[in-house]
Amino acid sequence: MSYKGKHTWVGWQGVVAQVPADWSLSAVNGSENSGYFRADNAAGLMLEVKWQKVGKQVDLHRKLDEYLNDLRRRARKRRADFEHKIKSKDAGMLTFTWRSDRKAQGRLWHCAESNRVVIAQLSGGPSDDVSGLASVVLPTIEDHTEDGWRTWAMYDLVAESPPGYSLEKQQLMAGYIQLAFRKGSNRLIIERWGLANVVLKNQALREWFNQRAGHDMGQYRSSIEEVDFDGERGLQVSGRRSGIQPMLKSASELLTLRKPAACLDGYVWVCEESNKVYSIQSMHSKGEDILDQVLERIECH
Repeated sequence: MSYKGKHTWVGWQGVVAQVPADWSLSAVNGSENSGYFRADNAAGLMLEVKWQKVGKQVDLHRKLDEYLNDLRRRARKRRADFEHKIKSKDAGMLTFTWRSDRKAQGRLWHCAESNRVVIAQLSGGPSDDVSGLASVVLPTIEDHTEDGWRTWAMYDLVAESPPGYSLEKQQLMAGYIQLAFRKGSNRLIIERWGLANVVLKNQALREWFNQRAGHDMGQYRSSIEEVDFDGERGLQVSGRRSGIQPMLKSASELLTLRKPAACLDGYVWVCEESNKVYSIQSMHSKGEDILDQVLERIECH
């Protein structure tokens, strides 16, 4: 079900939702096994989603009671009243509402595919139409994909990471996003820069990329070729390890039974519609070429 109007995707660690277009991801925390994200707008409306890996047997009523009791304790500290209602929607989901100095509508369920318990709520002020918006937003939440790829969505970037790749580090700003993943010796880096007309001012894309990525690509004999991305400016990067230090590193990786990341492949392009620059780079062994699959799953506008 899609949001009725302009919408955007927000999500973290494979848990995503559709929200109104003026909302943005404002907080993230945790891992695939236990995590949280929050999306909100300037008016104070807020979507919060939490997840936790569990066994195959789980007491949903107990999980929801624990969650609501925690909210009650927090309300008591603020010296605010707290009341709630629980409704069972079906065998695998509980729905609930609560009211305090804010009000919310939410749902809790167990996903048999991911073995996660997910709890999501949409909250707002006393006069906000929380119920109407929640009925549209909450059904859009997805906590897994059919093929094991993990979805990430924020600030005009929707991307997926392949199975087996774990998030190593991130930078999340309106002007710059970096998601860096690792699988053994293999690395995948997805980046997005805001305001392409500013970051590329008086510079060709190739010149700008050489200045920005020269240090990162120093251990590879690399080549950069200008390509056309459906009418948009783009670069294709390829390289192989070179020099004594990379060779020693490759040897040490072999001693740990890891295939060395001897290959570099990447794409850089300007999305004219969103006025942003995007880049994906894959440092990988010869048998782990996932770049084109990652490219196919990126949405830049």
